[in-house]
Order: sequence, then C-alpha cells, then structure tokens
Amino acid sequence: MLKRGQVTIFIILGLIIVIIIGFVYFQRTNKVDTTEDTESNERFVTSQIEPVKKLVVDCVDKESLKGLRLIGKQGGYYKPIKYKLVGDYKIAYGCYINNGERINNLPLLKSISKEFDDYMNSDSTQNEISKCIDEFKFFEESGIKVSDGNLIVTSDIKYNKVAININYPLTISKGDYSANVDSMFSEIFIGLGKLHKVASDIINEECTGNSFDVDKYIRDNEPLATIGMQYSLGDTFVYLSSITEAKEEPIDFHFVIQNGQ
Repeated sequence: MLKRGQVTIFIILGLIIVIIIGFVYFQRTNKVDTTEDTESNERFVTSQIEPVKKLVVDCVDKESLKGLRLIGKQGGYYKPIKYKLVGDYKIAYGCYINNGERINNLPLLKSISKEFDDYMNSDSTQNEISKCIDEFKFFEESGIKVSDGNLIVTSDIKYNKVAININYPLTISKGDYSANVDSMFSEIFIGLGKLHKVASDIINEECTGNSFDVDKYIRDNEPLATIGMQYSLGDTFVYLSSITEAKEEPIDFHFVIQNGQ
C-alpha cells in the first residue's frame, strides 16, 4: 500500500499535469483567436484603403477646381504682380508696355502648374482640404484609425487635363494590424492647356504690335474656345471660355493687353 506521503505527491503531480495541460490548451486557443483577429483586421483594413484614398482625392479635387478656375480668371497666376482688379479677380496683363517695349507676360504651362501648386499648398487651401477630410471621423466610427502626415500637391497641366500628385502619408489601422499609404493620384479633365494655346496665339500677335483678327482665327483654327474682347482706357480685356468635350470641366481664361502708354 502507498503511504500517505506518496499519495499526496501523486495528487500534487496530477494537479501540476492538469494545470500544464490547461495552460497549453489556453495558449493554443488564445493564439488561434489572436491569429483570427489579426486576419480579420487585415481584411477589414485592406477593404478600407481605397475608400480612404477616395475621400482624400475627392477633397483635393474639389479645391483643385476652385484653384484652376481662379488661376484661369487671373491670366495664369495665383498672385499676379501686374494686373487689373475686376471684382474679386486680379486679371494679369498678358502683354504690357515698359519703356516703349512690349513685354509678353503670359506664363508657360510649367509656370502655371507652379502657380497652381502654390495655391494648393497654401494655408487657406490646406485648411479647406482638412475640413473636408474631417480627421477621417467617418472611418473611425467603424473602428478604423487613420494617422496622417503633411499633404503636398504637385501638378502637371496638359492640353485638356491636369495630372495631380498627392503626397500624403497615411497609416490605416485596426487592432494590431496597420497598412501604409504614401501617395495618391488624380486627373481633372479641364481645358486649361487649350485656353493657354489660344491666349498664346492672341498675345503673340498683339504683343508684336499687330491686331488680332478674331473672325479669321475662328475660321482657320480648331474651335477650342469662345473669344470675347473689351476695350477700356488703352487696355484690351480678353475673355476666353473653353469649348468642352466629353467629361471636361468648363473653365475661363482672362487677361489684359496694354495697347499704349
């Protein structure tokens, strides 16, 4: 027969074995649950990446249209130096006279892109974009957390569209899973480049001392814009409006030509 001390030892060993088995089972179960949670979070976060990016792009596009139209109505400038104030707009001189010399002041498309970038990255525009994004509260209601860095816009104005690169580092997370987004891209179909071509044709003619013939230009060239001219106190105000195709957004391009001292 077993002595009382031996029985006690067996009981203790039995309890230890039961505890070890329970602990191992708990760890395995917990590991399975944790893995399942991580995989679930990964699937959910992955499904939300495109909606998060779409929100950002939509907000940037909204302000982009405002900026492009402002710059169009100001002769290709965000903050022109030589201009005529008409209402809320500073309409830049496309051609002016300095010491008897005619100066072509129409910016190149590359320069207009820089003007647009300055508008988009200004404090006031950044504030409007931030209000639109609203700290990603819509997504946080579903358990998603979005941490962001600085948003920077660069652009490339083409013939009938504007390519917009959005450098905006984001970390999208839920639970112990996170995904990173560094940049987004958008295109706005708008004929700013087409209007710039027409403006260039007009200014190249007028700024060499010749008179631009609107009717002949319309007859001889592809219809890209309506052209209006208004003469006032030695200046010619030129108003161009794009003739849109397909999904193009409408836009105007205004500038002033100085005719005399």
